[in-house]
This record gives sequence, structure tokens and C-alpha cells, in this order.
Amino acid sequence: MILGIDIGGTNTDVVAMKGDNFEVIGTFKTKEFDLRKLKVEYEAVGIGIAVWFKRGIIVGAPNLEKIPFIETEKPRVLENDAKCFAYYSAKITGKKNVLSITVGTGIGTGIVIGGSLYKGDGLAGELGHVFVGGRRRCKCGGFGHLECHFSGWAISDIREKIENGTVYNTRGFKIFCRSVATAVMLLNPEVVTFGGRIGGRLDESVLCSEISKFIPDAFIPEFKVVKDDFAVAKGAAMLARDTLQNKF
Repeated sequence: MILGIDIGGTNTDVVAMKGDNFEVIGTFKTKEFDLRKLKVEYEAVGIGIAVWFKRGIIVGAPNLEKIPFIETEKPRVLENDAKCFAYYSAKITGKKNVLSITVGTGIGTGIVIGGSLYKGDGLAGELGHVFVGGRRRCKCGGFGHLECHFSGWAISDIREKIENGTVYNTRGFKIFCRSVATAVMLLNPEVVTFGGRIGGRLDESVLCSEISKFIPDAFIPEFKVVKDDFAVAKGAAMLARDTLQNKF
């Protein structure tokens, strides 16, 4: 059995993968999570975490107050959470070129090219920290980033605004759509997936309509909202399985 863990800015989700099946272990507050306290037997663990990795070294964690205890003697794969979501997205869509965006406390971005995760020098895909305008200070220390305009911490009562539809009229949502359109033009993905506790609740048809306004018809990809709060954890487990397959 392989554990899949998604450590986000607010919540940490845990699943267990047995073969191709998943069992939800639970959701915990990130600030209280401790891997040692999980009363589950496992052979390996994949952890998707909201941090920046450069050449395998953590160089930033804008939306984490602190990194919880995640040490283990078992084989472990540690990766950025949005990249785990992109890996999961590629698996469930069957596409080889995928752009994946998570919206929760912050904004994460993962890229799959030719069926493999694309990391650049480790930090590729941080769309949430691209400068889009304004002087609002970002959690990372910069200012005017996309995350300052559209994210869980940037828009008060964002979930309520999604439920009543008013979020789609906000300036932040329109900036978000333009930013995604720019990424689409650069990467030309087959599909763009959206996830996270906020992104996974956005209206797929509205996203498609609004983002497509900024893209020539020939470049318009498929848009898919992944309505699964445990998608990152599942992707982390899949990534651990495929990375460590020679050990099983």
C-alpha cells in the first residue's frame, strides 16, 4: 500500500492506494499534521506539498506557516503539490500535454509535456507568482502577483462568491482567465485542468468561455474541472508508485 499526502496551506489530505484503488484516510489541519501519528501501515509514501523545489531543495513555501513532520524510514517521493495534480490529471485524461492549475489558499501550476512532468530547473509553472499588476503584497514577498488577485487568501468569502456566481464578475477572476490564456498560448496543451478546494468548484463552462476569449480558435484546448479534493494526494501516490516501481 502506498500513501498519498497533499500538504496544502490550510488542509492536508491523505489517501491510501492499493493497486488502482484509493481509500480516503482523512483530512487534517496542516499546522497539526504529523506523519508519525497516522495509524496506517504502508510500503511507501508520495507527498505533494505547497513548496518550491529547485534541484530537489526547498527554496520557498509562501503559503505554509511551517512544514509539518513528514520524515519516514519508508521509501518517499516528495514533490510540489500542483505538479502532483498535473501528474494525476494526465493519468485520468489520458493526455500527454497538460497544463494543470490548483486554486486553494494560493495558486499552483503543474505542467506535463510528452507524458512527463516538466520542471525546468525545478520551479517551472509558478503562474500564481507572475506579476500581473498592482501593488498588493504577495505571501511570497513580491507584489502584484496573480495570487494577489485571485486565491483563497486574496478574495474574502471566495467560496460563497463561487456558490452564488458573483466571483465570475470580479476583476480577479478576469485577470486569472487572461493569465491562464497566456500560459495556454505558450504551452499549447491538449487539456487544461483545474483543481483544489476552490479551483475544483469553479464552473467549467464559464472557465472555457472566459479563457477562450483571449485565445485564437486554433489554440483552444479542452478545459476540465477536477471535482476531487483528494486529486493531489492521489497524484502523489501515483508518482511514488511509478518512481519507486523497481523497489516493489
